[in-house]
Amino acid sequence: MVKRFLLSVVSALVVTMAVGQAGMAQTHPVEGSYDVTASSSDLGELKFKVILKLDSGKWKGEIKDAAMPLTVTAVTVDESNKVTITSDAGGTSVVIAGNYADGKITGQWSAGDMKGNWSGTRAAGSAPAAATAPAAAAPAASGAVSLEGAWEATITADGQGEFKFGMNIKKSGDKLVPEVPGGGDLNIVEIETKDPDVVNMTATYQGQGPIPLVGKRISADEAGGKWEAGGFSGTWKVSRKK
Repeated sequence: MVKRFLLSVVSALVVTMAVGQAGMAQTHPVEGSYDVTASSSDLGELKFKVILKLDSGKWKGEIKDAAMPLTVTAVTVDESNKVTITSDAGGTSVVIAGNYADGKITGQWSAGDMKGNWSGTRAAGSAPAAATAPAAAAPAASGAVSLEGAWEATITADGQGEFKFGMNIKKSGDKLVPEVPGGGDLNIVEIETKDPDVVNMTATYQGQGPIPLVGKRISADEAGGKWEAGGFSGTWKVSRKK
């Protein structure tokens, strides 16, 4: 039953892929309130506020103090922290897209035939507070080396159950190579560590995918995250075998 459910989730992922909030005990770095300046040759310079929030795995947004009412209809944030905000301005679709880095989002906006540039700087006091892990649970300095070994993995689907499997991680040159012996239709094909706290994995199911599993270190011996796609949601977690 669990395998049939996973197959339906994968089919939905292939069509409507969405990455859940990274890290079960962490706040997403993009969340917060931003002071925005937008410019174009048609409208000159405009200033307003954008508020972005991740609520139960779904991104929500609000635009305040704009020259004209803008109602946010959709917000997406991908695994590279590219932000896309779609809003409605009296029947005209306004798309605001940009890349987040170091408390700032910069990019382009478009509305019909009009377009321009914009930048948003995180407002003072709106930075998300990251959860503090106990000192004893801090990961090793080198994320790549410390991931080598045997792991136990669990993918959980809310209200549907969980799927457990074993995974071995080896190092080949500068890359980490995962192996899922006896995993059947499920396979982990890639692991990436951007820094000691970020753990991104790529999975396939019955050869379909790729399925991104984006997460963070929970401790030196655990990592995990949340996912949501195609109307389904859940968590994933890996723990080092003892």
